[in-house]
Amino acid sequence: MDQSFQPLTYRLAINSDYESISQLVNDAYRGESSHQGWTNEDEFFESQRINPDILTQMMATDGSVVLIFFEQDSKILIGCVSLQDSTMAENIRIGCCIPLQQDNKVKSAYLGMLTVRPDLQRRGYGKFIVSVAEKFVRQQWNTQLIELSVLSNRQELIAYYIRRGYTDTGRRQQFSSHDNRFGIPKIDCLEYCILTKFI
Repeated sequence: MDQSFQPLTYRLAINSDYESISQLVNDAYRGESSHQGWTNEDEFFESQRINPDILTQMMATDGSVVLIFFEQDSKILIGCVSLQDSTMAENIRIGCCIPLQQDNKVKSAYLGMLTVRPDLQRRGYGKFIVSVAEKFVRQQWNTQLIELSVLSNRQELIAYYIRRGYTDTGRRQQFSSHDNRFGIPKIDCLEYCILTKFI
């Protein structure tokens, strides 16, 4: 863990948090502010990554939660992650329009929207948030497998998750150019790499 890492507190997000979550995620994924961090989607998408209305729709689905993370003393919002219990989400899509894979033999969850404030990245916060998310789904939903998706172009982020114990499944999902809720592609033929981890 980076020496500059400071412990974070966290809780489940509620409706009144959606505006600040949207700001945090958009700052980290797109636009000028995202370049303060080590990885972003700015060269692949324009427009927003998320907004409060989309968050409201996501959270209206059974088994959907967002965990939000704060500095212990200042209560400044540092990061977030969305989680979806796959057993509650047959035939729905979450995150960047990636269909969840239903497997009755394994209880699984989908991890998405992992975000750390751009100017506070490289301090171990992302690793901490992923660890908390894994523990949460294991304890709350008895989850055995986590699935997530990363743009295939973002090799540095795929490598990050592989270092966290995730495996490239070899599955790929084309980004739907007909659904611009999560951004407008700047390049053609964007696809997502699907990774999984047994926990």
